[in-house]
Amino acid sequence: MASVRGADCTMMLQNVARHSWQIQAADLAGVRVQLGRLGSGNIIEGQSYPDGYFIYLPLSETCEYMANGAAIPKNAFLIFEPGSEFSLSTKLEHDWCTIFIPADQLCCHPGLEEGPAPSDPMICRTTRPSRTLADRFRTSAHEILSTARNHPEFESSLAANVASAQLIDLGSTIMGCEHERATSRDGRPKRSRKEIIQRVEELVEEREQVSVRELATAAQVSERTLRQAFYEVFGVGPTRYLQLKKLHEIYRVLRQAEPGQTTVARVFLEHGACEFGRVAARYCELFGELPSETLRR
Repeated sequence: MASVRGADCTMMLQNVARHSWQIQAADLAGVRVQLGRLGSGNIIEGQSYPDGYFIYLPLSETCEYMANGAAIPKNAFLIFEPGSEFSLSTKLEHDWCTIFIPADQLCCHPGLEEGPAPSDPMICRTTRPSRTLADRFRTSAHEILSTARNHPEFESSLAANVASAQLIDLGSTIMGCEHERATSRDGRPKRSRKEIIQRVEELVEEREQVSVRELATAAQVSERTLRQAFYEVFGVGPTRYLQLKKLHEIYRVLRQAEPGQTTVARVFLEHGACEFGRVAARYCELFGELPSETLRR
C-alpha cells in the first residue's frame, strides 16, 4: 500500500461491503496525518518506517480491530515503534486515523529533553483506552485534513507548523512521553509574577507562534505556576491570553486590508489559525461581527 505514509505494508481485502477505499493525507513539516475509509475488512502486514513513530487509532465502533492477534480496545491507540513489524486485521468496512512523527522532532520537542519513554525496540504496543485523547486525536485530524483539502496553500503556511507542533504535543501525551523539566521542583528558582510575565512577553514578541509549554520553559516555572501568574495579572489563563492576542492581530490586519487584496482564509493561515470555524466563532464572540464583515469594512 504505497498510499499509506509511515509504513511499508501490503493489504489483502476480505468481506467487501462497498468498492470504495479512500486515504486523505496532509504533510505538516514532516508530521504526516492520514484518514482512511475502507469499504471492506482487510489484512495488512508490514513494517513501520525506522525514522519515526506511527500512531494508529481505529474509528469504527461496529468493527473489531486486531493487532498482532490481539483486539485493540475502544478509544485505545496502537503505537508503532520505529521499524516495528505488525499485522492488522478487520472483518468489516472501517475507518482509521494515523499520525507519523519523525523521531528527531519528537526528541527535540519542548519538555521532552530526555526523548520518548524507553520501550523494547521494534515493537508495536497498545495504550490504555482514553476517550478524551481519542476525541482530541480524531477532531484534530479531521480539522487538519479539511483545511488541507479546502486550502492548498495550508501545508506550506505558518498554520501548518502550528498544527504540526500541536500534533507532536498530542502524540507525546498518547505515548506517555511527558517528562518533568530539567530543573526539579525543589531546585527550580522562585520567580516573581512580574518576572514571569516579563519573560513570557519577551518570548511572545520574538516568536510568532508559541505554546504554553514553551512559555513555562522560558519562564523556568511549572505550567501550574504560569497559569496562576496569568490569572493574577490578567484574569485569564495563558491559553486564553494567547487566543486573545492572536484574535486581535487578525482583527488589526483585516481592518487594514483591502477586500480585493486578501481573504479571511489567507489572513487566518498567515497567523497560524487552521481551525477556521472555531477561530471565526471566537472572533465573532469577541468583536461582534464575522471576520468577513471586518474585511468588507
